[in-house]
Amino acid sequence: MKIRIYSQHIDSKLKLAMHAMCKFALARLGVSQRIQKNLSLNIHMGHHDNEGEAKLGKYANRYRPREFKIHLDHHRMEKDDYDRTLDDTEWGHRVLKVLAHELVHVKQYIMGELSWRHSGLHWKGVNFDVDNLMDYYELPFEIEAHGREYGLLVGFLVMWNELEKEIEELKIM
Repeated sequence: MKIRIYSQHIDSKLKLAMHAMCKFALARLGVSQRIQKNLSLNIHMGHHDNEGEAKLGKYANRYRPREFKIHLDHHRMEKDDYDRTLDDTEWGHRVLKVLAHELVHVKQYIMGELSWRHSGLHWKGVNFDVDNLMDYYELPFEIEAHGREYGLLVGFLVMWNELEKEIEELKIM
């Protein structure tokens, strides 16, 4: 899997965690190693219309997509839902959680559950029109993504913390 992260002012530890999250989340979501081997994920950190968005890459085959562009607006993630400023750790966790959410959409594209057509997004062949935010949260592909994002984050953080402990033990020896 090729993972490219385009960002400025993001520290190397968070970038490494983002790489690891991509591999962890796609494996947990059931994307086979064979398919993962041929994936290309281009993650762009910067201003965007939403906190995150996953879409097909410029040259992706829309019937068997393997190239994806993920936008993460880390500026929108600096405050929580109550307008409180997040500290660095909370902010990093939020970036990883939004990334996990978008990786669920990547899985949906890969598995053919979600597809892009000229008429809009289709979930398992059905076109869904969204008129308002309430409709957005009722979309089946968003229900899955919102439902899985936190579980993927928690599972990743458990694995990440264990890995960091092992690295520290190796440094001591």
